[in-house]
Amino acid sequence: MEQEVLQTSEKDPRAAALELSKKLKRNPNEYQAVFFYAAITYDFNELSMAMKEIFPETEVIGVSTAGEISEKGFLNDTIILTTMYDESTKVKGVFINNGSTYPIVYKKSIENALTSIGIRCNDSNSHNDAFGIAYINGVYNAEETILSNFYSIIKNDNFKLAGGTAGYTGDTPKTFVSYNGMVTQDGAVMLFVKTRCKFDIRQEVIFNPTGKTVFVSESDPVKREIVRFDGKPAKTVYAEKLGVTEMQAESITFENPFGRNMNGNIHIAALAGFTADKKITTFARVVPNSTLEMMHIGNALEKADETCNGIKSVIANPKFTIMMSCITRTMYYERENIGKEIIKKYKDTFPTFAGLSVYGEQYNRVHCNQTLVTVVIGD
Repeated sequence: MEQEVLQTSEKDPRAAALELSKKLKRNPNEYQAVFFYAAITYDFNELSMAMKEIFPETEVIGVSTAGEISEKGFLNDTIILTTMYDESTKVKGVFINNGSTYPIVYKKSIENALTSIGIRCNDSNSHNDAFGIAYINGVYNAEETILSNFYSIIKNDNFKLAGGTAGYTGDTPKTFVSYNGMVTQDGAVMLFVKTRCKFDIRQEVIFNPTGKTVFVSESDPVKREIVRFDGKPAKTVYAEKLGVTEMQAESITFENPFGRNMNGNIHIAALAGFTADKKITTFARVVPNSTLEMMHIGNALEKADETCNGIKSVIANPKFTIMMSCITRTMYYERENIGKEIIKKYKDTFPTFAGLSVYGEQYNRVHCNQTLVTVVIGD
């Protein structure tokens, strides 16, 4: 497995694509897949078409970002292009439009993509040599729907999937994902990978349980709103559990998200904010009649060490690494002035890596927030 990571700050999309193509080590059609992560300031339709023209026989995946990640750091207003090359690896993508309403329409397309590279649905062993990567549009709250649809098709809960919600910067809520030049603002692109190489997909959580819990007595999962904890207004209970006033609670939501216990694992649901009637809005679905853990931020540098060491224990010689890191983490690293230290840990672990700041992360069938999801492939 080989990976190249290229970057440009050229603002014209076609000029940027051309600049990146000139830095490639191989003929563009030799790569199995390429990914480009681009700031929302680019004309995404133009950029996507230009990229596909350069790689006419390659699976081309594009995602808008809330920031880009490379060995140069946590950056903004750039394009990162990363390649996947391995003669024994097969890949196939799927483009999903109207993902928030009718993802089931793409059932046959997903089945065909899987079977075209030898991944069988309803095969309990399919996860041994295959996995998926998904990028889903933000804004429409479609992540859970798209994940549920996929796992109803693959019918193997052990099948690994890593994903990120496309991001944006600025005040206009818009995100883009693209597949082979086709672009959507309400959908997803999925890439399925079948390989003989070792691979590792994992999620890093930098929060720890506090031992305090809340019971969700009323919520609206579709709107991602929590109405009441234990019959009381959600914001009131949240502040009480933290020992602060309701006004003070508004400024410490990043450090104190919720943990959902699902299948024996804690998955983070971040707070988006509070409504005037004391509801809590979240970036992931919270179902009624469930118990949430009150979480608190831990040591991000120590967590990064644990993640890197854990990956190296499985993949001794990493060859390909992509990262989906929540934008709130990126902002936290900046506030704490530890971004350079985090990047150094990645550089000491991975010969190459590329990533983006996202608005949510997908780890297997769960959509969550404020985490890091990594895909690492070795020999």
